[in-house]
Amino acid sequence: MSSSNNRTIFHIDMDAFFASIEQRDNPQYMGKPVIVGARPGNRGVVSTSSYEARRFGIHSAMPINEAYRRCPDGIFVTPRMHVYESVSKAIMNIFEQFSPRVEQVSVDEAFLDMSGTDRLFGSPLDAAKAISERIRSEQKLTGSIGVAPNKFLAKIASDFNKPNGITIVPSEPQQIIEWLAPMKVGKIWGVGVKSTEVLQRMGICTVGDLQNLSLEYLNDRFGKQGISLYNLCRGIDERPVGEYDSIKSISREHTFNADSRDRNEWRDVLFLLVQDVSRRARRYGVKGHTVFLTWRRPDFSRHSRRKSLPQSSNTAKLIFDNALQLLEELKEPSLRLLGVGVTGLDDAEQTDLFAQKTIESIEATEAAVDRIVARFGNKVIGKGREVGKDRDHIDTSEH
Repeated sequence: MSSSNNRTIFHIDMDAFFASIEQRDNPQYMGKPVIVGARPGNRGVVSTSSYEARRFGIHSAMPINEAYRRCPDGIFVTPRMHVYESVSKAIMNIFEQFSPRVEQVSVDEAFLDMSGTDRLFGSPLDAAKAISERIRSEQKLTGSIGVAPNKFLAKIASDFNKPNGITIVPSEPQQIIEWLAPMKVGKIWGVGVKSTEVLQRMGICTVGDLQNLSLEYLNDRFGKQGISLYNLCRGIDERPVGEYDSIKSISREHTFNADSRDRNEWRDVLFLLVQDVSRRARRYGVKGHTVFLTWRRPDFSRHSRRKSLPQSSNTAKLIFDNALQLLEELKEPSLRLLGVGVTGLDDAEQTDLFAQKTIESIEATEAAVDRIVARFGNKVIGKGREVGKDRDHIDTSEH
């Protein structure tokens, strides 16, 4: 195990974030099933559901009419993205008071590098409790915290004791291996549905099964991904937290629930993805010289195109206009996945009047964002999981 085991990394994932905000702001919703997303009777999906709603089997990306069938007495709420973004900013500000290295993953989760902060905040458990208390006292919300030597383990741990839980992963290499062993192989980053099926056909169902395979075998069978599998199943993850100068690209992807032939749907999804890419680029203080579009056909083959921007930018309008040109040139009859990103990053200048005007115009589009989110669900611009599935990418390797 590498020296990175000396690190202390937190992954903080807010609990049922959008639904919890709605319950906080509407006391009459407390203790009741709240479903944030499209309105029943319309085409669309569940964005987030409260824990009370989850008892009915309701989950993110579920068709909204199925959620209504399961819980007709639930409270169905249209997303208020401008409110959620404001609360998210306040929570990220709390995190930044505990660590100089905060990597916001999405609107409701972040990594914190807490290495060397014990003199300020005590043990990792003490620090986690202090952060939880700040969130509770200032925002009347809860988040779950995973504490581990690296990002991979911390993210797994944050999901262990939801809601409002703190899970600390052991730091000794053998203890980490034993902690991971019983988990399903799908817990490994990069092992999606298709990869899980392939591994299961090989008799690999748990992380422990994967640990029994040699590096040589995995490398021969899966190439570079095999090396990653070998390391991750042993809890080895060297990626840094929030080192902005190492970022080579920022991107977002959306996997449709079924193959989509609706080009208007593609455009709406692209708009939402660009909004998040733009926000994240501004947060990191970078601009991109190139916009790229990625897509996956129904046969799961992956393709991409890119276009140089007339000027480096992190503004949604310029990124969207150029990404839309790429999208409109596509001759594909249907798509399984759509993604967009910016690369060729450099530092954003502080006094960019064009960017400031665009930021002001972005604020004026929040109502449009809300309407589209109500159709597709918030996870397109939320955490790296579902509306179908959404994936968030901050790439530290060259394209």
